[in-house]
Amino acid sequence: MLQTVQTRIGPLTFENGYPSAETLARLYDELDFQRACQAYVWATPIVALDALRLANQRDWGVDYNEVGLAEDFANPGMQALTANASTIYAVAFVDLRRDGPVVIDSPAEGYGVIDDYWQRPIVEIGPFGPDRGQGGRFLVLPPGYAGDVPDGYHLAPSPTNRAIYLVRGLVRGGDVQRAVDTLRKIRIYPLRQAAAPPPTRIVEASHRPLHSIAPAGFEYWERLAAIVQHEPVEPRDRFFMAMLRPLGIEPGQRFAPDPRQRQILTDAAVVGFDMAQAISVAPRFADVVAYPGTHWEHVITVDPDQEAATYSELDERTDYTFEAITMAAGMVEPVVGAGSQYLSAARDRDGAWLDGGKTYRLRVPPNVPVEDFWSVTVYDNLTRSMIQTDTNRASLGSQDLLEANPDGSIDLHFGPEPPVAATNWIKTVPGRGWFVYFRWYGPTEAFFDKRWRLPDLELDATS
Repeated sequence: MLQTVQTRIGPLTFENGYPSAETLARLYDELDFQRACQAYVWATPIVALDALRLANQRDWGVDYNEVGLAEDFANPGMQALTANASTIYAVAFVDLRRDGPVVIDSPAEGYGVIDDYWQRPIVEIGPFGPDRGQGGRFLVLPPGYAGDVPDGYHLAPSPTNRAIYLVRGLVRGGDVQRAVDTLRKIRIYPLRQAAAPPPTRIVEASHRPLHSIAPAGFEYWERLAAIVQHEPVEPRDRFFMAMLRPLGIEPGQRFAPDPRQRQILTDAAVVGFDMAQAISVAPRFADVVAYPGTHWEHVITVDPDQEAATYSELDERTDYTFEAITMAAGMVEPVVGAGSQYLSAARDRDGAWLDGGKTYRLRVPPNVPVEDFWSVTVYDNLTRSMIQTDTNRASLGSQDLLEANPDGSIDLHFGPEPPVAATNWIKTVPGRGWFVYFRWYGPTEAFFDKRWRLPDLELDATS
């Protein structure tokens, strides 16, 4: 008996309950496509971090155990996930499989984190870390390391073979040079060279272009396949590895997909990207809205270790790592006067997506609750990098000379043309969507108890 079943993937035919050859092919194509889409989402944090590592090597000439330093702040010429233009950043990668244990001598007043390759914090650096902001020598250990560990180090055992060291120097009182000089003191070298450490190469790269966004299409899978060969498989990821195996991605095996596999992977990269973006711009989590009745959302919805009580936080980490790089407890811990806090908005007061062809105003209330400074940065919604315009400006904040209203509030304007008599303006691009991060450095109690609240961005009446 021949039977046809109508499904969302088309008609499926069966003879005496068995699938026809055509149905078998359709089912396996759909099975592999669905698995590839989910694998794309799963791999978001590790492919994003690998893209940054490769960009450091390709665009800045910075290799393992070397430091890329944004000595004149990040800028729109750097395509990097939600880069920050208000602090001085330094970044370095280590390869523990190649070098064994690696020493990172981190300077006093350097604030950041050492993350593993899945962007989970291994150890905090600064007020939330064991150095308490005084600096110190950190020893990053390979997965399962059982060798001798000398005294005098803050230990950082990594579950992955590669790790990132990202640290910032805060600019206080306008003293940029002090922050830069702080980060120039970084030293990185294998433990085996500790008796006579070689000099650490530090590359000042603020004015060099950088493209560190994860690749699109089939190249995404080429990057993932290479990562799989270098990193250990954790128990939580074994089912994802099972999903990738029929698609040609497997540890210890050369990635050589046949035409069918290649087409499925290419198609899945498009849908996987769109799924990851949906998770990021419209998360389905409880309590994501920071101020009820507004469209300001918490940037970080994931626990730093990416684990909840009964599940691993797959969607939560995708929400964050689709648009940002590296995680640290200091970005989420509610400690008054220390660390940093971030909120984002991609919609205006009426709930419409922010449009680069329209003009908006954000009224920042007086007395922003910070010990250090605050900033607002505009990002392109597809590159998730600072918006690129002929003004070469994507950020404004308390470190700038802003025009204030008589009551102390500050109006920030966003649009393709500056409003009449408006000085606090960031240019946007018609035909491109955008979103904004508001950052607090050293947030005070009024931030946490929400006595001080941000209003929504408002569409200009003439836009």
